[in-house]
Amino acid sequence: MNAIVFMHEFKSISGSRALPRDLIESRDGRDLDKVLASSGTIQILPKDAVKAFGTARKAIETTLLAKGTRFFGGFLVSQENATEVQQSLEKIRDLVVAAKNRLAEDLEKIIDDRVKEAPEWEDVIRQSAPSREDIESSIHFGWVKTPVNLADPEIVQELKGNPLHIKIAKEIAQIATTWLGRPQGTGKRGIPGLAPLQQIQTKARALSFLDGRFANLDEALKAVIESAKTRKDSATGITLTGVLKVLTDPKAVLTFEETDVVESLDTAVSAEEAECLDDDDFGDAVPAPSVPAQPKTSRVLDWAF
Repeated sequence: MNAIVFMHEFKSISGSRALPRDLIESRDGRDLDKVLASSGTIQILPKDAVKAFGTARKAIETTLLAKGTRFFGGFLVSQENATEVQQSLEKIRDLVVAAKNRLAEDLEKIIDDRVKEAPEWEDVIRQSAPSREDIESSIHFGWVKTPVNLADPEIVQELKGNPLHIKIAKEIAQIATTWLGRPQGTGKRGIPGLAPLQQIQTKARALSFLDGRFANLDEALKAVIESAKTRKDSATGITLTGVLKVLTDPKAVLTFEETDVVESLDTAVSAEEAECLDDDDFGDAVPAPSVPAQPKTSRVLDWAF
C-alpha cells in the first residue's frame, strides 16, 4: 500500500525580542507596558505586521490534516490526494512570500510608527529591530514529498506501537472537541455543527484507503449531512451537535456506521475489544473496501431526525 508523506519546514518571526528585565527596568521614567510582549520579551514589531505568518502556520497544518494524518514527523496522504494537497501548500507559500515582501518593503515605516508609540524606547526598538536581510533569511516555507510503502516490514513493525487508525480517530475526535469547545455564537453562519461534520467526512473519506472503518464513517456522515441540508429546521443543529458529541470519543469514531448508529451510541466497542482499549488499542485495522459500498437503508435518519 503506497502513500505520500509531506515533510515541511516553516520559519518566521514573531516581532518580539528577549531582553533582560533588569536592563529594561533600570531605565528610569520608561513605561514597560508600552513594549512588553510577555515576561522577559518586548514587542519590537507590531503584532499586526507579523500576523500573516501566524495565520500561515495554522493554515499549513490545517491543510495537511484535512486529508492526511501525522506520520513520523510529517503528514501522510493518499497518492490520489497528494496533488491537491501540494497545490494548497503552493498557494500558502505564495501568500507567505507576498507577506514577507510587504514586511521588508514597509519595514522602515513600521519601525518609525513603533517608535512613535513608545518614543522612550526608541534606542531599544531600533537596536533590536530586524533588517531586511534578517527578514529575507528568517522567513521561509518549503516541503519535500516522500513516497512510502506502508507494507514495508520496518514500517509495519513501527506502527504496531502506534497504529494509524488510532491516530486518525484521535485527530477526528479533536475536530469535534475543538468545535464544541468554542464560545457560542462564534464562527460562520449556517447550520450549527454542519461545517465540522463536513470536515470530518472529508478526512474520513481521504483516509479510508487505510482502514475500512473510515469508509463506514464517511457513509454515515454523508447520510446525516444530506438530511441536515434538506430539513434545515430548528432541530437540525441540535442533532448535528449531538453527533459531534458522540465523535469526541475516538472509539465511537471507529464504530460509527450507517447501519447501526444506535448501537454505536450505546456500546462504542464490543466487550471483546475492552482489554485492547485499556492499552489505547482500538482494534485491528479493517481492510478498506476495494469497491464502494452500495447505498443501504439507513437507520441514521430514524435516530437523528
